[in-house]
Amino acid sequence: MKRPRRPSDPWHAALALSYALLALLIAYPLARLFAGSLSAEGGGFSLAHFRDFFALRYYRAALEHSLYVGVMVTLLATIIGVLLATAVTRWGVPGKALLRALVVIPLVSPPFIGAYSWILLLGRNGWITNLLDRFHAAGWIGTIYGPKGIILALTLNLYPFVFLMVCASLSSVDPSLEEAAANLGATPWRRFLTVTVPLLTPGILGGALLVFLHTVADFGSAMIIGEDYLVLPTLIYSLFINEMGGEPAMAATASAVLLACTTVVLLVERWYIGRRSYVMSGLRREGEREVSRGLRALATILAYGIVGLSLIPAVVVIVTSFFPSSGPIMRPGFSLGNYAAVFQSVPRPMLNSVFLSLVSTILCVLLGVVIGYLLVRRQSRWTAGLDALLMVPFAIPGTVLAVALITAFGARPLLLTGTVAILVISYVVRRMPYAVRGVAAILHHIEPATEEASVSLGASPWRTFVKITLPLMAPGIVSGAVMTWVQVISEISSTILLYYGQWATMSVVIYQQVMSDNFGSAAATSTLLLAGVFVPLLLFNVWQGGRAAELV
Repeated sequence: MKRPRRPSDPWHAALALSYALLALLIAYPLARLFAGSLSAEGGGFSLAHFRDFFALRYYRAALEHSLYVGVMVTLLATIIGVLLATAVTRWGVPGKALLRALVVIPLVSPPFIGAYSWILLLGRNGWITNLLDRFHAAGWIGTIYGPKGIILALTLNLYPFVFLMVCASLSSVDPSLEEAAANLGATPWRRFLTVTVPLLTPGILGGALLVFLHTVADFGSAMIIGEDYLVLPTLIYSLFINEMGGEPAMAATASAVLLACTTVVLLVERWYIGRRSYVMSGLRREGEREVSRGLRALATILAYGIVGLSLIPAVVVIVTSFFPSSGPIMRPGFSLGNYAAVFQSVPRPMLNSVFLSLVSTILCVLLGVVIGYLLVRRQSRWTAGLDALLMVPFAIPGTVLAVALITAFGARPLLLTGTVAILVISYVVRRMPYAVRGVAAILHHIEPATEEASVSLGASPWRTFVKITLPLMAPGIVSGAVMTWVQVISEISSTILLYYGQWATMSVVIYQQVMSDNFGSAAATSTLLLAGVFVPLLLFNVWQGGRAAELV
């Protein structure tokens, strides 16, 4: 007598398809990238490209500049983030809810818009520069171009990573540990450095890691405000695009070096965190401390000063978008001429940005739902490997991914360069982890017994997922979708290498406008892009009752 055949589990097929997809879109392009950097001119294996990269000062300088900017931005953003989080969480700064909401704005604002704003203020024809020039004091601030401008723009854009993670860590610190140190005679400053900061290490290093990865991968800020200060992303762009002849092998080599830097930092951070345990009983939660009026006043000035400074780029862009302008000349006043010019000359890029963001977000959500469910509900060594593969996009800078995709899909049988498909692939690969993490986070709070009850009543696993689990996952799905949209619509690092003619996006147009000194149109286009970023975030914030900060 034959045994009844057990119905096949659709999640096994989903796991296999997920592996196949990630192998095709992540592992294969990266393998082709490294193969290109290790190939000789006539074929075969060679380390000549890496030897040339480290031997020639031109290439080494780009690596040194990237590491210098990365370390400086990370250091400054970490100091600012830790101080601001401590002031808001510990020292009773008034308006904490407002500060937590405002601090998210710089993080979701594209960094290259911040760089452009500082040019409007402190550039050669900037407002503050012209004002100081009247008093013959323009030399006091020096030039904003080069490393100084890149560090300023990225620090004020990325410090919220550290702030949000340290705030979350501070809220879970047991105050009895510091109280014990106080009983032993430790001063407040010594208690903070020797007791609190070590307990905050995971949050501090997690935020610092994100800052460093975003900094060394940034293309837009370095290209707009860096001028001749070459970093690895701008070097890769120049090597690949230069007169369309380019040096693809050296571009692949520079991409491999940049990817190696980000991967090493990621692995070191994970190794260091894994060496120690940071678990606390959590019986008591940290709250506000009794501090002097002077310290509270100083903390308030510090908090609102930092947040206000980081909001300047968005305010400057919006205000100047309504100024009458002619090329680089902008005059105070009110005019809608910049918007009329934008809607007349570049309507297609706006539609492109919306279309590409929508398609990429839908695909990221679909993949995120499936992969997130596999990681949480179907845990095994296979899903652990899938989770590890998903971490790779966090370490891939946009320019590196673009070069990898061009290398992998630039010839038959997978000829995708010059098509819209390669843009969508780049966006999905880089931003899919946001959707996966959003789904996984919400699944951890959904009781598995609900699904088990449905299956025990005769429903198939797939029907149970669609009818029971999926509706319960809605908040996580929406949060992942909103964050994916926010990141994709402002993407420039990979777009600048992958787009062609009619598929230019708003980010590309802004870059081109700034490079051609068309500041009025650049401000109007930047304002429209900011609206495309903030409107979905605002709607999510209203729907979730002010929890937009949880997205990041």
